[in-house]
Amino acid sequence: MLALPWCIQRALDRGVTAHSVQGTATWAIPTALFAVVFMIGGAGGLWWSGRAANGVAHALRAALVERVAAFDRPALARFGHGDLATRVTRDVDLVRQWVQSLTIWVRIVVTIVVVLPAFALLDWRLLVVGVATIPLVVLVNGYFPGRFGAANESLSAAFAARADAVDDLLSASAAVRGLGGETALVRRHDDRSAVLTDRTMTAARISASWAAVPPAVPRLAIAAGLAIGGTAALRGDLTIGGLVAFTSWMTTLALAVTVAVELLAARGQARVAAGRIAGVLATPVTDDDSADAEVPPPGAALRATALTARRAGRQVLGPVDLAVGPGELVVVTGPTGSGKTTLARLLCRVEDPACGSVSLGGVDLRRVSRLELAHRIGLVPQRPLILAGTVADNIRVGREVDLDELRAACVVAAIDDFVMSLPDGYDTELGERGATVSGGQGQRLALARGLVGRPDVLVLDDATAAVDAATEATILRRLREWSPRTALVVISHRPAVLAAADRVVRLAPAPAPAPARSVPAAEHVPAGSRGGAGTVGVRGGDG
Repeated sequence: MLALPWCIQRALDRGVTAHSVQGTATWAIPTALFAVVFMIGGAGGLWWSGRAANGVAHALRAALVERVAAFDRPALARFGHGDLATRVTRDVDLVRQWVQSLTIWVRIVVTIVVVLPAFALLDWRLLVVGVATIPLVVLVNGYFPGRFGAANESLSAAFAARADAVDDLLSASAAVRGLGGETALVRRHDDRSAVLTDRTMTAARISASWAAVPPAVPRLAIAAGLAIGGTAALRGDLTIGGLVAFTSWMTTLALAVTVAVELLAARGQARVAAGRIAGVLATPVTDDDSADAEVPPPGAALRATALTARRAGRQVLGPVDLAVGPGELVVVTGPTGSGKTTLARLLCRVEDPACGSVSLGGVDLRRVSRLELAHRIGLVPQRPLILAGTVADNIRVGREVDLDELRAACVVAAIDDFVMSLPDGYDTELGERGATVSGGQGQRLALARGLVGRPDVLVLDDATAAVDAATEATILRRLREWSPRTALVVISHRPAVLAAADRVVRLAPAPAPAPARSVPAAEHVPAGSRGGAGTVGVRGGDG
């Protein structure tokens, strides 16, 4: 591109001014060749820089998803869902755009290095004009970055807050509509959108001034150069071609400065975005697999010893001792806030205890790899997550499972008949977050997901709460017939579940540890419970 003004200068001075057709044609050909080279080089540069930038973006998104997937509850509590979505999308895109622009800096530097000596060859006074513009541009650019960085930081926070409001509006509006709560959600969204608009306008005003003022300096230099160069041309010290070349080079220099200003603004945005991404990646998570991870023996018993959990400096569970052997059904019950869900998460090592340990076959779960744990201990949470996708996708969740095994798990969960009644069976799309299934159907799909792979231990956290009593009894019977060696830990207070238990563990949010005691199950569960079953009272807490 920088060679084009030089070719035009030669064509004007040796062809047009001299009234030479041959001279004009002679310099028109290299001008066309340089234009083609510039086109090919520009396309190739954009392709390679785009490929590199998208590779960086893909790596960042993969790292973010991997880190968020390893977050425990305290780590997740630091970020809203919308905030995390903004960091994975908008912030990564800002970094990608900055990476893609790095090659442009090479062109900017080459422009300055080539254009200034070219001015000197034309006329030393034109060199003075070109050199004088550089410190002025630097001075002007020194005023804006700090103001723009602060405004963009505030803008990013507003984007995250609005994204959280949108997430709540989409996911919770139906649940609170009967209470009139959708009005509050809409109002909160409007308030956060208003804040976002205000901060967007503030950042836009600074960005507009930053984009307009610095490029005006080289444009004024063009006017000064035309006055100086025009006077020199009238005196015969500068050719018409040289004056045109100066104007073209100065325009190129002005364009380079304009692009540099835009890149500096983008760098400010990318720096803020990179800081937000780094904030997620730097969030500490529980150390994963140790180098000498152990494998528990097959068909092993699950045992919790002196298990306690703390949140915000307050004990919410424990101490709890619990053992469940192969083929055994242990039910954990207790009032709200007694720590039942916390216990379920500790038994699967979704969280680590404050004190005590959980072992499988005598092997501490902290010594077992996460992948091995996922195969050996299954958890069906109280509020199952239904993903956008087909029924089969929701049950497989990435595992290689054939349709027969899927259907076998669904038969146990008493959901196969419902799935087969759908238009496309197991290939039916469920909609985002399971919008097309009821609460009970969602729980049974989640149960089928936990059954796939036949884990040694299956922990059900009130997983049949939305199911009618007859279906619940069917599920419990089929569970024990389907895998008689699977140890079952069921969090529930429903009579049918308590009646089916081999043992019942009762948690209570007592102010002090209650002594453990074993009594006949008939005193605690309805008639029909298994003979010899017992109830153990242990201390629990909020959670």
